[in-house]
Amino acid sequence: MSYCLNPDCQQPLNPKDGQFCQSCGQKLRLGDRYRAVKSIGQGGFGRTFLGVDEYKPSQPYCAIKQFFPQSQSSRQPEKAAELFRQEAIRLDELGKHPQIPELLAHFEVNNYQYLVQEFIPGETLERELADRGAFNEREIRLVLADLLPVLKFVHEKQVIHRDIKPENIIRRPIFAGKGDRETEQSQLVLVDFGASKFATATALGRTGTVIGTAGYAAPEQTIGKAVTASDLYGLGVTCLHLLTAIAPFDLYDLDRGVWVWRDYLNEPISPQLGEILDGLVENNLNRRFHSAKEVLERVQNLPPLPTYKSSPPPGSSAASGSAPYRSPIASFIGGTRQLVTGWLVEKLGDYDGAIAAYDRAISANPDRPEPWYKKGHACLELKRYEEAKQCYEKVLELKPNHVRCLGDRGLLMFILKDYAQSFLSYERCLELDPNQPFVCLHCSLVAKLCGRDREAEKYFDRAQKLLPQSESNTIVMQAWEMLIRSRSPRGRI
Repeated sequence: MSYCLNPDCQQPLNPKDGQFCQSCGQKLRLGDRYRAVKSIGQGGFGRTFLGVDEYKPSQPYCAIKQFFPQSQSSRQPEKAAELFRQEAIRLDELGKHPQIPELLAHFEVNNYQYLVQEFIPGETLERELADRGAFNEREIRLVLADLLPVLKFVHEKQVIHRDIKPENIIRRPIFAGKGDRETEQSQLVLVDFGASKFATATALGRTGTVIGTAGYAAPEQTIGKAVTASDLYGLGVTCLHLLTAIAPFDLYDLDRGVWVWRDYLNEPISPQLGEILDGLVENNLNRRFHSAKEVLERVQNLPPLPTYKSSPPPGSSAASGSAPYRSPIASFIGGTRQLVTGWLVEKLGDYDGAIAAYDRAISANPDRPEPWYKKGHACLELKRYEEAKQCYEKVLELKPNHVRCLGDRGLLMFILKDYAQSFLSYERCLELDPNQPFVCLHCSLVAKLCGRDREAEKYFDRAQKLLPQSESNTIVMQAWEMLIRSRSPRGRI
């Protein structure tokens, strides 16, 4: 089968050995060498085809990318065309590497740009995640050990990829058949260098175009100042997404400005790997890992994972004879999408719409705490207090140590004037995460309302120590102190 590359052709399918399209008459071999045989992808600015290199006796497969913008009405296609050229330049500069697609050709035919590169068989990590569920620690270690040398090579060539994400990482089997993500019988290949740029001193000092994928792009990258450490951030977020099967936006608490990925783990991971992942996704560039080499050394020095040579731990899948446990992504992927939809709708102020989306997420997987929590938060905003209370109780039934839910429940019970329950929720919240100054302030108030003066003083003093020094915070603390010190036990608000 031959596929005509003319975007206007009405019948692009042609016989295998044809020289010209039977429908439009265009030559079927690109550059008299590469023949497209199958369409394998299309986006807003281009199409991708599986092709064969007929110049070589073995006629190996190749990937043919055609720059084909869907709209000519703005400058966006001009920028996309430049990125298309950049991908060819970067691949050419990088040369040959077993885990980067090799550039075979780049030329223009009939006013269309084409990029021909090595075809990488296999599945993306995003596809693996959807099909097989969340990765475990062993698999994440292998991902890091496989990709960090590639990033080290790329960065030494003064290139920043700028779009590290599961969709741009393909697992290529070393042997025939499917690659195994739990062993080393496969190789991860980093693809799509269309967003890459040179990391020259001049370029790093200049604000550029914001390029990357939301959720995976580092903070400095979102203002057009990508550096090599921005790729490490993208790799870190990729690992968090693979570990949890949760979208990056849901792994970050916007209100507190912290990552909460540990709340979504199917099984615990080692503290050492956790520290590495935290260092990769650190928002502060000065505190983030600065080089792939540095991270690789940390990964190589991780303590070995425990092995169970005699009998597996009780309750494990091996002990029960069942299939290995996987995060049930196949059953609740729709729930994840509805959860993200609800979050976005809620941010726009449509709490009723958000609740409807959260209800759909709950229907998809009622045993997942996060949709219940987010629905409870939306009900609280709408002053539907009994519904919020039921949601929070369900969250704590599913996950008793859900810190944010405990804090929100403390506020809800305060509103309902159940100060004893409010105090218990706040107290438990602070046991799990003591570094919350405003929760300490609320806890001090409800303690005072319960007649627990000693606890009220304790939590007020803790809040004073935790709250950053500023003029506005000083005013808040003075007002709060007057409230705490003057209010009689069991007073009314």
